[in-house]
Amino acid sequence: MPDAKTRVVILSDTHLAEAGRGAGSPAALRPLWQGATRVIFNGDTAENGDPRRRADSDEAVAELQDLCDADGVRMTLVAGNHDPYVTDTHFVRLRGGEVFVTHGDALHFAIAPWAESAGRLTRHHRDVVSEQEAEGLAGMDAKLVAAKQASARQWWDEAYQEEGERGPAAGLSEKLVMGMKALWYWRTEPLRAMDFAARYAPGSRFFIFGHLHRSGVWHDPDAQAGRGRHVINTGAYRMPRWPRAVVIEGQRLEVWPVKYDAVKGHRLGKQPIKRFALNNPPDAGDEAAYPCPTHPEAVFEAKESS
Repeated sequence: MPDAKTRVVILSDTHLAEAGRGAGSPAALRPLWQGATRVIFNGDTAENGDPRRRADSDEAVAELQDLCDADGVRMTLVAGNHDPYVTDTHFVRLRGGEVFVTHGDALHFAIAPWAESAGRLTRHHRDVVSEQEAEGLAGMDAKLVAAKQASARQWWDEAYQEEGERGPAAGLSEKLVMGMKALWYWRTEPLRAMDFAARYAPGSRFFIFGHLHRSGVWHDPDAQAGRGRHVINTGAYRMPRWPRAVVIEGQRLEVWPVKYDAVKGHRLGKQPIKRFALNNPPDAGDEAAYPCPTHPEAVFEAKESS
């Protein structure tokens, strides 16, 4: 049976190996998991989706693993759209399914509808889904893998397209439209998260995701009465930089602000923003990660061999 004194820390969107835009270094994140038994990096941990940054990203992830090993902390990586091949794991169930963790890029068909590449991502996504349907694949695993494979194809395009194929850079009007789309997505995505959880993780009381870069906590109408679901986004260490950490310990789930100090690195704030009671004990069911059956790395291998 698992140790009843487990402490799990959940982080996302650290965007390591993205100079000046992410969490900085693995060492800067180290204070966040001190005293924990497990840390879960819930997607977009590094930039290994982009072939141009893969070497630096792999080095950063290896350093994260070394630091966690040195601290006696179990590290779990969940794939995101910026790191679709860092792991085969695309979601994690905790506390017998009471807590469900996934990156969140599969919630919208455009994956990143605010981005300049949203149209191309949508086309890639439709292509992948059509291929899955031809192979008879369906369900949550297929849905999560499709988002990763679509992102993988888009990263490949961005890295290897000729300059003229990429089109002109976004002008001011295009950037304003992108900003409006981001605000719309911020407003509507919690509802999509609720719908996704109801369909694919119906037994969960807590649905934890990242990707959105907007930290927050939302509740369905029955959640405050203890019967519904709480949706929690952990924000990002990249613009607009409102990162949060979820800490699960004993019978509590807490949402903490993350503060940054240039000398001390990233640390939990003085007190949690939200605190919830858990129904299931630490030994309720298997807390192992649940991998999807296919690995998006195959997308690159197929292109490289063609």
